[in-house]
Amino acid sequence: MIENIAIDKVSEGEFGNMREEWNSLLEESVTNEVFLLWEWMYAWWDVFKDGNRELYLLRGKNSMGETIGIAPFYLQKQTSFGNFRRNIIRFCSSLETYPDHLDIITRKEYGHSFPEAVLNYLNRHDRDWDLIRLDGVHEDAMIKKYLASARPGQNGIVMTSIPSARCPYLVMDKTFDGYLKSFSSKKRQTLLRKRKILMNREKALLKTVRSDEELEKHVQELFALHHERAKRKGIKTNFGGENLYRFHSRAIHDLLKKDKVVLACLHMESPPLVSYYCFKHNQKYYYFQAGLSDEGEKKSAGAVLFSLIIEKAFKEGCKEFDFLRGSEEYKFYWTKTYRKDYSLIVRKDNLMNRMTYYFHAMVGRTLPRIQKIYKPALP
Repeated sequence: MIENIAIDKVSEGEFGNMREEWNSLLEESVTNEVFLLWEWMYAWWDVFKDGNRELYLLRGKNSMGETIGIAPFYLQKQTSFGNFRRNIIRFCSSLETYPDHLDIITRKEYGHSFPEAVLNYLNRHDRDWDLIRLDGVHEDAMIKKYLASARPGQNGIVMTSIPSARCPYLVMDKTFDGYLKSFSSKKRQTLLRKRKILMNREKALLKTVRSDEELEKHVQELFALHHERAKRKGIKTNFGGENLYRFHSRAIHDLLKKDKVVLACLHMESPPLVSYYCFKHNQKYYYFQAGLSDEGEKKSAGAVLFSLIIEKAFKEGCKEFDFLRGSEEYKFYWTKTYRKDYSLIVRKDNLMNRMTYYFHAMVGRTLPRIQKIYKPALP
């Protein structure tokens, strides 16, 4: 017998009081990733909510009234091409903070019935939305598997799945020394020599933030070093702005209490040579962001600090080190293995939505070409 699952929409007030219920369910969920924690999701909503966003968080309850699933959505009210308006359902936090491995939250036994109930709810309330755009979706996500099984016209929707990012990761099934033995002799000796020079000869100090008193200064240094490097390299970065700073300060503050944040830096003087911002959750380390000074780059401080953090993860018995999205060369220095994240686009299977979808696809392909050809003269 298939259990009936009731879906309701969670209010903002309820969202603010769901910490224990949310995180307890996440611990039992098939997809248990750090960016699905209540602290991350709620901090994002509290900082970035505005008049063009509506919380669309769906909760599933079984016949006994127990919460068995959460779909952490919000509704983005978007206007484009003049007055053309669309309501787009997205994962909370997916735009400004660029998290990886997102999914709905539910236990394995509800891996089919909960996403089915969510989709049925969305079909019944199809006037609320025009498009569903889910970014940063885990390659094994329950929502991806369920939507992939929905054929065109079935449940009234059509799904497109697009690989969006490679996420390198290291399986930690050895000791740290055993892992280093997987390197070539030259590569291993070079890394150990850099560590010895910086840590022993030049007396660099490893510092890890452990209290709120140290937090604000470290976050300021992280942002400053990150932007210093971006300017030095002539690259654009999305890791900036007052709201993003407020979000990360708050998320770090909340997650540090649960020992789920690792803020580490190498110092010789002030400011630090390098600063890394990592998470740890569910026997995994996640590398999220970094700042590197010009002097630190010359001294290979980034590679040295990476090696120290990876060694720490081995010693703590972690099973994986996740470098998250990005195919940068320095990530593949440590591993050759990667998984993919996906963007899922779900549209209602009707003539108007087909026309809208193909129009936006055509504009998306054509506009960049026009912009390359036509460059207006500077005043």
